[in-house]
Amino acid sequence: MTVLENEVMRAPAGAVIGAVTRWSQVPHAPLTDYTGKAAPLHAYPVFTYDDAINNRFAIWQGDIATLEVDVITNTSDETLTECNAVSERIMSTAGPDLKEEIITRAHECRTGEAVVTGGYSLRSRHVVHTVSPKYLAKYHSAAENSLHNCYKNVLHAAGELGARSLALCVVNTPRRNFPPDVAAHVALRTIRRYLEQNLAPHLVILTSNCGAELAPFTALAGLYFPRSALEAEAARWAVQPGGAAGEPIHPERRIRIIHNPHSHTTLADDETTCDEDMAAEAAAAFARACSPDTQRLLPSPVNSAQPRRHVHDADQSAMRIPHIFRSVGTLMLSDEMMDGSCLRKCRVHVGKHSVDFNIAN
Repeated sequence: MTVLENEVMRAPAGAVIGAVTRWSQVPHAPLTDYTGKAAPLHAYPVFTYDDAINNRFAIWQGDIATLEVDVITNTSDETLTECNAVSERIMSTAGPDLKEEIITRAHECRTGEAVVTGGYSLRSRHVVHTVSPKYLAKYHSAAENSLHNCYKNVLHAAGELGARSLALCVVNTPRRNFPPDVAAHVALRTIRRYLEQNLAPHLVILTSNCGAELAPFTALAGLYFPRSALEAEAARWAVQPGGAAGEPIHPERRIRIIHNPHSHTTLADDETTCDEDMAAEAAAAFARACSPDTQRLLPSPVNSAQPRRHVHDADQSAMRIPHIFRSVGTLMLSDEMMDGSCLRKCRVHVGKHSVDFNIAN
C-alpha cells in the first residue's frame, strides 16, 4: 500500500463530510532526522502542533461534485467557461441553471479573484469560482502571489457566506504548468494561516479525483499541519513560513524606506536588494498613492448590481494616514501578470498600517 493510500480518504459515491477523515486522525509517516546534517531554517517551529486546527482540515480523494458540503470550488478561466476535469464535472452535475446564471449575469473572474454562484443541482449550496495563474519561470514570484490570492479569496468568500464546510479543489490545473510542490506549499500555508485566524468555515477539505495530483499535498501537509510536537520540530528544516496571511515572501524584493535618508548612516551590512531605478520608481509611485489628489481619484465601491468579486488585498484606510513619510516603513514588491502585461504590486508597511498600489511596467 502506498503512502497516498494510507493518508488520503478515498471517496464512496455521494459522500457526506462525516465520511471524510480529518487530518488529525491520519497517522504521520516516519520523520527524517536532519540533526547534525544541516542547520535548520528556523530557530523555532513556525507552525505549531494544534489538534483543533488539524481537525478542521482534511485531504480527500474523490469527485468534488458528490460532496455534501456548503461550498465547493471550481477552477476555471476568466469567463468561467474553461473545460477541465473539475469544471466539467461541476457543470454537468449542477445542470443548465448554473450555465444560465453565468451567461445571463455576465459573470467573469480575474486571475486570483473569486466569484460566487448558486449550487443548483449540486449537493452544495454555493460554488466559488477562481482562476489560477499560468506559470512562467521568469514570473515565479508573481505566479506564487496570484495562486495565494486564489486560495485566500475562496476561503474568505466561503467565510462571508457563513459556510461551515468548504471543499477546495486543486486550483492549479496541469495546463497552467505550475510546479506541483510549489503549488502545494502555497495552498497549505494559505489554508493553515486562514484557519488560525478565522472560525468559518469550520472544515476545509482539499480534494481531487486524481491521487497523483494530491500526492505533493499529502507529502507536505505535515509541515503546515504537524500532528505532533516532534513533527512540528522536524518541519523547521523544510517549512516555508510566508507572511501573516500565508502570502509568499521574497526577501530580494524588499526596499526599506528611511526618513531623512541624507542624514542616515549606512552600516556595513546595510545593503540594498534592488537597483536605484527600481527604488526611485517605487518611491515615486508611493508618493502618488499617498497624495490627496490620488485619494480623491480612488475608485468608488462596486455597484451592488454587478457580480461581487472577493479581493482582500489592500487596506485602503491606510491611504489616509497623515504625515506617512514621517515614519519608517518597508516597501515590498511583487510582479503579477494581468491582461498580458506585467503589473508590479507594491505594499508599504508603516507601523501597523499598510498601503497597496500598482505600477504598470
